[in-house]
Order: sequence, then structure tokens, then C-alpha cells
Amino acid sequence: MRTQGKRGAAAAQRPTQGERAAAMRARLTRAAIESLVERGYARTTAVEVCARVGVSRGAFHHHFANLAALYGEALERLYEELAEDATRSLPAEPVSPARLVEGMWRSTRRPEFKAIIEIWLAARNDATLGAELRPRIEKLSALFSPARNPGLARRLGRHSRSAAFYRLVMEAMIGMALGRAVSPEGTAVAHEESVVRLLVALAADASEAGRGSRGRQRSPSLTAGRRGG
Repeated sequence: MRTQGKRGAAAAQRPTQGERAAAMRARLTRAAIESLVERGYARTTAVEVCARVGVSRGAFHHHFANLAALYGEALERLYEELAEDATRSLPAEPVSPARLVEGMWRSTRRPEFKAIIEIWLAARNDATLGAELRPRIEKLSALFSPARNPGLARRLGRHSRSAAFYRLVMEAMIGMALGRAVSPEGTAVAHEESVVRLLVALAADASEAGRGSRGRQRSPSLTAGRRGG
């Protein structure tokens, strides 16, 4: 009876076939991301990914029809990590422009962001890959768009200058991530810190402008009150 109980407990602890398949897909996806970061798109092949995980091409094709499908899942995973990072680093309520700069810089300077850049560029230059990945790429566009992401819109607040400043920061961050992607060994470009310092300084100006605008919006009612008195 005890032996049967132990066997039953061991069987209950063994991962199911679905769990094993999910774990293998996750390992292949992580291997693809690491290869994209370290070797770039051109040298990230199914053979390379399989070698990193220690599986055969047959095992790879059991989980993914082709590399495009693998890249699609890699994008999904990277988007999830970006969203999780933003949730941890930025509160739900409107944030200051300076904190916005710091949070976005923390996300886009991650080595894994290079994998996103590599896939974006590949999809732009390969029509077949681009057609397959376009829905995933659009998903990231929505994630970073205040008009399409209510959570982001809440963090930015309602002032139009906040959204404009966010766009400026986003373009600068993606530009620096692209600079890293094309630099030797993916190293940081020399001007990164000076650009971030400038954006933080501009953030202070944006905060002052926002406070001044709110003061001007209140002043007509105050003036009207004094006239009425």
C-alpha cells in the first residue's frame, strides 16, 4: 500500500505532456532571444537555437513550424517582460516626466531590447517574415501608444505636452537602442548618458510648463470671481 502511495505521489509530481511542451517552447524562445542579442538576426538559425538548447531539428519543428513562428513567440515574451517592467517601475497614477525618462531608459537599455530591434529590422527587409510578424509588431505599437493603451494614458496624465514629451523620449530611446544594435559587440554608444541627462533636464522644464498651464487654466475663474465680488 505504501509503495502504491509513493508511486501515485511521484506520478502526480511529474510534469504533464502539456507542461513539458510549454517548458520546451520557453527554452527554445529564450535561446532565440539570447542568440539574437549575441549574434544578430543573420546568424540566428534553427541550427544555432537547437544547439543552445541541445535538441534536434525534429524537436524544434515539433514545437515551431519555422523560425518566423519562433520569432513571433519571442516578441510576445519580450513584450510581456517590457509590460511587467513598466508595471513594476511606474505607478498607475500620472508620473513625473523625469520618472518617465528613467523608467523608459531602464527598459530600453536592457540587452534583450536588442532582440526586438533585430526582429523589427528583419521583418522590414524580409516581406515574408514581415507579413507573418506584422500582427505582433502592431501589438507592441499599441502597447507604447497612449491612444491605444489606457494604462499608459493614465500614467501620462491628460496634458497634451505630457504625451508629446513621451513621444520624444520614446523615439530617443528606440534610436539609442538601434545604435547599440549596430555597434560592435552591441556595446553602449558614447553619447547615451548625455542624451539621458538632457531628457531629464527637459523633463524638469516639462513639469514646470505643466504646472504653469494648470495655473493659467485656473486664473480665469479666479478673475471672474473677483469681478463678481
